[in-house]
Formats: sequence, C-alpha cells, structure tokens
Amino acid sequence: MAPLGTATEPAPTRGRPREFDPDAVLDAVVELFWAKGYEATSISDIVEATGLNKSSLYNTFGPKDALFEAAVERYLAMRVAVMTEVVRDGTAGLDDVLRLLDYQQSQIVTERGRMGCLAVNTSTELGLRDETAATLSRRSRDDVRTAVGAALRRAEAADEIAAGTAHDRAEIVLAFTLSLAVIARGGASTEELEGQFTAMRALIEDWRLVNS
Repeated sequence: MAPLGTATEPAPTRGRPREFDPDAVLDAVVELFWAKGYEATSISDIVEATGLNKSSLYNTFGPKDALFEAAVERYLAMRVAVMTEVVRDGTAGLDDVLRLLDYQQSQIVTERGRMGCLAVNTSTELGLRDETAATLSRRSRDDVRTAVGAALRRAEAADEIAAGTAHDRAEIVLAFTLSLAVIARGGASTEELEGQFTAMRALIEDWRLVNS
C-alpha cells in the first residue's frame, strides 16, 4: 500500500470482540472522504462520523490510508457499479448510452451528486503522487470505458453508428463523465449541468446513422 498520508496512528490493541457492522462503518467513511477529501479528513473526523474509537478503527481497517483505500473500494462496488450496469448489461446500443445520461443527470443534481465522484476526486487530489490512488482511479475509468464501449459495440453491430467508431466514442463519453464530476463539485448550477447533458445528448444523436 502506498503512503496516502502522514498522520500517525495508534498501535493496535487487544480489545473486546467486534460489535459493529464494518460495511456500515465504511459507508459512513465513504460519505466523509467524499465530502472532504483524503487530506482534509482527520482521524478525529472519522471517529466522530463512525462512533468508534481509534483502536477499534485501527484493529479493523488499519491506518488511515488503508481505511481510505477500503472506502474507495466500497464506493466503486456500490456506486460506480450501479452506473455501469445501465450500459454494460443493456441490450440496446445508443439508447443504452442515452439511458446512462439519464441516470447520471438524475444523480448529479442531488446533494451527493454535487460532491462529484469519489474516484475522480481521489484522482485529482492524489493521483499524481500516490500510486494506490492512481490505480483505483484508473480502475474506475476502465470500468466506465468498458461498459460504455460494450453498448457502442452493440450500436455498431446494429448499424446505428459507423463501423470502427465505438472505441473513440466510448472515450468521448468517458471524458464527459469525468469532466461532469469536476464541474459539479466546482459548484456548477443546475442550469449549467442540464446544458451539458443537452449538448451531450445532441452529440450522441448525431452519431446515429440516418437509416438505423
């Protein structure tokens, strides 16, 4: 595990048997890191958010960097996976990509959506100087790229889009998804975000072959 921070941690101690749900703890920690970022989140913040003492946290998850890694893994499994299922497991082509946009738009206007994407936030905060953070962020991008690419290959097979264009167009959708997270966290208005979606839908419709 690469060093994600420099905060000192308590040494593990022998305690009572675990009496809490680790997944519920991770969910609370996800919300905390998502809102504040890695470096701005202190051990005291984590103790307050979870209701656990430092020893219990350390004995279960390890130091702060390991807890952060587990939280990002939890986020990828719970939220990014839901998003990619929209296109990965669909049966259509371009319509599945448009459904992905519908899902993204429904999420981006929520309070959580305004915090951007934890994987993207991690990349922008730590990706250039921490290999573990970079690896997690890269995996998130690959998951989206693969899922969108599958939908666009279905579009190719159905002659909805020109042959040989699925890969490049998947990169465009991925870039839109990543930039959207940054724009939302940067305080974009609902009207600005809606304008982004309108423009992206128009672009995707322009990909559709006339006779498809």
